[in-house]
Amino acid sequence: MIDLKPVLLKKVKTILKLNVPEFDVLVYGSRASGSSKAHHYLDLVVMSDTPITAARLEKLEAAFKAADLPFRVETICWAATGPSYRKEMKKTAVLIQKAAKK
Repeated sequence: MIDLKPVLLKKVKTILKLNVPEFDVLVYGSRASGSSKAHHYLDLVVMSDTPITAARLEKLEAAFKAADLPFRVETICWAATGPSYRKEMKKTAVLIQKAAKK
């Protein structure tokens, strides 16, 4: 379960669909484990096997900032993480977006 109000979840999903539709995206951390507080970040990982360009990640981050969400969104690319961090993410990871079929 993703710990977000339905209206905020819908907004996040729309931003993901517009910016990274070809990738699965996972929520991890406190908002995925159900232990979050209102001010906690929304931690997202874009499941790409190759690094996503910095410009593309910046565009995604800008879209989240422009959405005026009541919390910060942290987005990382799976390909840019190491084995120990991946192991930690997988402990709480919940799918928020399934990659669009080509």
